[in-house]
Amino acid sequence: MGCRTGWDIKSSETMQGIISKAEKEFPKVNESEELESTAAFFKALGDETRLKIMTLLWFEDLCMCEIVDGLSGAASTVSHHLKIMEKGRLIQSRREGKFTVFSLNKERLAPLIPFIKEGDLNV
Repeated sequence: MGCRTGWDIKSSETMQGIISKAEKEFPKVNESEELESTAAFFKALGDETRLKIMTLLWFEDLCMCEIVDGLSGAASTVSHHLKIMEKGRLIQSRREGKFTVFSLNKERLAPLIPFIKEGDLNV
């Protein structure tokens, strides 16, 4: 089957073969819970503000007011980003008195840090 651009549309049979290869190569993608967790992780990395928060938390555990100060941003915006980062398991939070303190899940991020430091994400 062809189209105007010259691209030949793959048959359903060919697509089934591609799907089968993808399922074998990336088995976790077939598990809806694992897929959701992986998507949440990448979503947590997929924003400039969240990357800035990540760099601050790389060095110190911080409360929200400190992060707001470090970013010169609005508390509501920072709160929104922190929730996304928690859902992606990029950060953890704990209560210390009246403060919620956030820490980075460095173990989960360690393989990506060289790419983030160098700015070369052509992986």
